[in-house]
Amino acid sequence: SDNGSRRRSNADRLRSTFVALAALLVTLVLVSSFLGTDQQDQLLLRTFDPSDTTGLPAECAESGVLSKFNQVQGFSHDRALVIACHRVWCNGYGHCEPCSGIGDRTRFALSLATDALERGVPIEIDAPQPGLLLRSDAVYWSWYDRVQLFGVKLSDVLHWRDYDVSSRNVNRDEWGMSMKRTYVHMTPSKKKAKKPYHLRTYDPCLFHAFFRPDSELQRDIDANMNQMATAKKRIGIHLRVGDAVAFDIDNQDVRAVSGSGGLEKAVRTMLDCADDLAKKMNSDDEDEEQEPITYFFATDSAEAKALAVRIIDDRRGGEVSAEISTTKINPASYLEGISGDREAWLEAYILSKMNGLVMNKTPSKDNGYKGTAGGESTFAKLATTMGNMPDDHVMKCELR
Repeated sequence: SDNGSRRRSNADRLRSTFVALAALLVTLVLVSSFLGTDQQDQLLLRTFDPSDTTGLPAECAESGVLSKFNQVQGFSHDRALVIACHRVWCNGYGHCEPCSGIGDRTRFALSLATDALERGVPIEIDAPQPGLLLRSDAVYWSWYDRVQLFGVKLSDVLHWRDYDVSSRNVNRDEWGMSMKRTYVHMTPSKKKAKKPYHLRTYDPCLFHAFFRPDSELQRDIDANMNQMATAKKRIGIHLRVGDAVAFDIDNQDVRAVSGSGGLEKAVRTMLDCADDLAKKMNSDDEDEEQEPITYFFATDSAEAKALAVRIIDDRRGGEVSAEISTTKINPASYLEGISGDREAWLEAYILSKMNGLVMNKTPSKDNGYKGTAGGESTFAKLATTMGNMPDDHVMKCELR
């Protein structure tokens, strides 16, 4: 009995020793990873220097909002507004907060940023934007972001944060009133909160002050634009058919009917609207002959994209002679999180570089629409804002 107890005791000591050694090894790896990688190098992997104006639209270089932004970002970040949103993440309070698509979350983020700038409050963003670089002085950075194991940040694996924004409440009166950070969700509540948040109109240059394409995304943007290089005019078409049609999601978001010719009719209508916009833009250039036009077609439906390519060939010789260009993106990838976000940014940037843009109107409730969308696609609206398009170069196309 005594021998058995001693063997168990020895086994327990060996087990404890092994666990301690394993813990020490993991600690050494984490510490060496943290100490061996310069913090600035880590930041540069996903940020850009705000003093670097490379790629900044010409109209933004001397923008007043950019000057104001640069000034405010120089204030103490101990009182910064942290705008937070992740596709899937859980914080130490046990809340998991999904994030909206890039159209919704960007318009909210830049609305919140507009409010913060007016109050002289610096801004930090804690939200991955795959494909984009973030202005370096706008990065929310904490100790758990620096802890890495074999080159992987522990915070990325655990999706953990030490603050709670699950209420989605926003109280602008509290921002910057004390020397502590304020945390807000990137998509605050507009209805359920005690003080519903009201969206602000933001300066288009504010987007470019915050975000730039990374080298890989810029390469893909350039490659797609080169395919349209011969066109003197380029018109973007964004057909949002709705989640129920595009992805078979049961949420009643049907903006273009599939089957029985419904989706084909929607595509033809969008092309007709693009023709109308092209004719208007040509008539505005009275001294110029009709120029080569390319339509860039973006959509959340693989079927609609294939239809557009086929239909444009059938329409050759018509009143408006146009080529069509699309990306190779399968819209189903938009549901795949990080990789889908990157591809969505690619199409948003391409649409923003068009001379004009056609988007479809969301059907009204009177016309039988049962979804929750409150207006036209926020993705298409984001593209027009990024490109600072004149209102008369944007057309909202009625499908029904």
